[in-house]
Amino acid sequence: MYNINDVYKIVLYITGKNLQQGYVSPEDFNNTINIAQKSYVAYLLGNFQQYQPGRPVARVEFGQNSVVRQRLAPIIYESFLTVNGAGYSPYPSAAALVPSNGDYLQTDAMWSAYGYERIREVQQHYFYSIYNSKIDPVASWPVYMIKNDGFQFAPFNIGQARISYVIEPPDMIWGYTLDVNGVPIYNAANSVQPVWDVASILEIIVRALRIIGVNLDYNQVNNYANQIEFQGQ
Repeated sequence: MYNINDVYKIVLYITGKNLQQGYVSPEDFNNTINIAQKSYVAYLLGNFQQYQPGRPVARVEFGQNSVVRQRLAPIIYESFLTVNGAGYSPYPSAAALVPSNGDYLQTDAMWSAYGYERIREVQQHYFYSIYNSKIDPVASWPVYMIKNDGFQFAPFNIGQARISYVIEPPDMIWGYTLDVNGVPIYNAANSVQPVWDVASILEIIVRALRIIGVNLDYNQVNNYANQIEFQGQ
């Protein structure tokens, strides 16, 4: 697994090889790598622009593919939701996580608090018809609806629910101190490390390099990374 210093070294090495002025400052690197990280997460979750007419499923979509789920595993968390008497619960907060990380991004699954019964998601225009259904009573088969600031459950007296969800990954930071000549020197104590496996980090680097102006594919970036490791840089 690469740490943030490894990632910065790879970016510097590749830009130095492929651009005339190939230096990327720590500030530019931190900004670029986190834009790339957000792009990668959006890709795994299923970009809206990837949906095709007549086939409302993205080419890559979370929940469809075990490989995609494995890639997202570092940012999938579980927690309990406290549901008020009106059946409402806000989204999980970063403060509820240990260690604290990014905020709620997307629901993975919802269950009852004390068992493994699945709570079904329903769209807003179906919610109240299902709530009043005699054939499929919510007392036996609870449902929830996603709102702008949380979840609406039925039945309203459900009390608690258990949620598995995707969070915003923490921003990666290459932290540093300045030496006597004013040159940035890596400082792990001031840094925030990536949460991703090697395959995902390389995908993120590919995206970051494109923002910088270097268009390489995954295999080319992987070859450069192997060169750095071989040379002991």
